[in-house]
Amino acid sequence: MTRTKSYVAVYERDPDSDAWLVHIKGIDGCHTYGRSLRQAEDRIREALALWLDRDSDGLVIAPEWPKDLVEIASAVSQARCVAEATAREAGAATVKAAKKLDRMGLSRRDAADILGVSHQRVQQLLAG
Repeated sequence: MTRTKSYVAVYERDPDSDAWLVHIKGIDGCHTYGRSLRQAEDRIREALALWLDRDSDGLVIAPEWPKDLVEIASAVSQARCVAEATAREAGAATVKAAKKLDRMGLSRRDAADILGVSHQRVQQLLAG
């Protein structure tokens, strides 16, 4: 079994050139830049492959972003997790309400109007 070595690509934004500077941690001289993150990522992958004389497809490169970008991305990720959990709760509440309205004898169309969904969606909720 062969062990795959992973590398860390350290990114930083150069305010003067408006480009991303990137280097491989622990390998002096293996660095490049890109106008976009994607371009910088492609270029550092190619530079490391040339440096190691290996195929770039087999390289495992983890990005290390600037701290302020990590904080922003983390905040967005947390907000999305909260939104997904809230959406699941709302879905469960909608199913429960549709079933309760059905037991109360309301038509699918009346239940749909009350719940703010289509009558077809009410039918799907009750069938599921």
